[in-house]
This record gives sequence, structure tokens and C-alpha cells, in this order.
Amino acid sequence: MTIASGVATEMEPSNKPYVAIYFREHVMMSAGEMARARRDLLSFATRRGFGLEVDLFVEKLETVPDAFARMAKKLSGPGGHVVIVPGIHHLAGLGNPPLAVLQAFTADGVQVLMAGHVE
Repeated sequence: MTIASGVATEMEPSNKPYVAIYFREHVMMSAGEMARARRDLLSFATRRGFGLEVDLFVEKLETVPDAFARMAKKLSGPGGHVVIVPGIHHLAGLGNPPLAVLQAFTADGVQVLMAGHVE
């Protein structure tokens, strides 16, 4: 994306980073709340110029950390990478404190964007 005079323009396809959205299911979330969270996270990505060319990784309670592991494998390739999460609390329970997970991402050059409350 290029910013010119405060206006965001679409990125050239070859310059687009790999974008992953990661969030965790919660016991108290209904199917409607899950659908809204997905929609809001995709909307967040679109508003930042990433379009709908993103991979969505939803961590199921019974299979933690399977979705995270699949996402991490995709993030290991060359090029720019962006991870969008609703908040740092979605990185809890992965074997390391959430801040350590965030620091590992940034040490590997992965940009992490916090979308804020979507669930």
C-alpha cells in the first residue's frame, strides 16, 4: 500500500505481504459471535489495504495449538508477513507467555497488528 497525501492506494500484487488472521475460540462464544469476529477481522484487514487475500486461522479449544502451528509454518517463508489478532490475549496458552510470542514474531520480522475487540 502506498500513502500519498493521506490516501491509501492498493498494493502491487508482487509487494503484498502474506497476511494471516489468528484468533481463538472462547467457551462462551456463540456461533453468531464467531461469525461476527471473523467478519470484523476480515474488515480490519481490508481497511488496511490487505483486501480479502488473507488466511484465517481459528484456534479450536480442543486442538490448541494446531491452528497456530499451521500459521507459523506459513510465516516461515521468505517475504513480508503480517499477523492480525484481536488482542495479545489470543496468544496465551501456546507454551510461552503472550508477550514472548509477540516478541518472537517481531524478531522474525513479522508485523503484528492488534485489531481490538471483535468478539
